[in-house]
Amino acid sequence: NAISMIFQEPMTALNPVQTIGNQVAETLIIHGQAKRSEALKVAREKLNRVGLTAKQFPLSKYPHELSGGQRQRVAIALAIAMRPQILIADEPTTALDVTVQAQIMHLMADIQKEFGMSIILITHDLGVVAGNSDEMLVMYGGEVMEIGQTDRLYENPTHPYTQGLMSAVPRLDDSSERLITIPGNPPNMMLKPIGCPFSPRCQYTQESCSSQMPELLMVDKNVHYRACHVAVKELT
Repeated sequence: NAISMIFQEPMTALNPVQTIGNQVAETLIIHGQAKRSEALKVAREKLNRVGLTAKQFPLSKYPHELSGGQRQRVAIALAIAMRPQILIADEPTTALDVTVQAQIMHLMADIQKEFGMSIILITHDLGVVAGNSDEMLVMYGGEVMEIGQTDRLYENPTHPYTQGLMSAVPRLDDSSERLITIPGNPPNMMLKPIGCPFSPRCQYTQESCSSQMPELLMVDKNVHYRACHVAVKELT
C-alpha cells in the first residue's frame, strides 16, 4: 500500500490481454480497497489525472492501441492508484522521445507534489537526474560509490567513477572533438570482485582497492558520502 513502482519498459510493463481499466482497477481490488464497480470509477479518475481522458481513452482500450508515452501514463496511473508514500520509478523515460520524456517527468513531479510522496528515480540519464532530483546516489557494480545533494555532486564530484560519468557528458560549451570515456568494461556480476568493483577501471587504483571494499564515509557535513580508498585531495 505504501510503496509502488513504475517498471522500466512501457511497451512490455502492461498486460497485453487486459484492458487498461481492468489493470488499474485490479490494484484496488487486490488490496481490498474497492469492489469492481467502484474500482473502475477510481481507475477512470486516475487515468484522467495522468492525461488520458475518457473520450479518447476509454477503460476498454488495450495497451497495443496506445503509444509508448500513453502506456507509460497508464503505468503511472496504476502506480498511484493506492496513493503510495514512495514511488520507485525504474528508467521511466526509456524508449520515449525527448519531448515525451519531458512530459512524463513533469507529470511525475506534479503528482509528487499533489500526493506528498517521495520518488526514487533509477536512471542512467544524468540529464534526468540533474533536472528531477534533490539527492543523488551513484552506484557501480552493485555498490554505492557516492551520495550527495544533486547540485553539489554535479559541481564537485569526489569519487573517480562519478568524475568519469560527469566527464563523459557532452557539453555545449566544450569544443573538444572527442568525449572523455572510462576505459575498460563493467564487472561480471557472476564473479563479483572482492574489493572496489571500479578498481580495474580506475586511474587512481591502489593495492587496497582490489582487496577491500572501502567504507562509505562522510566527505563534508552537507550529506555528502563516498566510498573510496583514495583521499579527496589526491583527486584534484
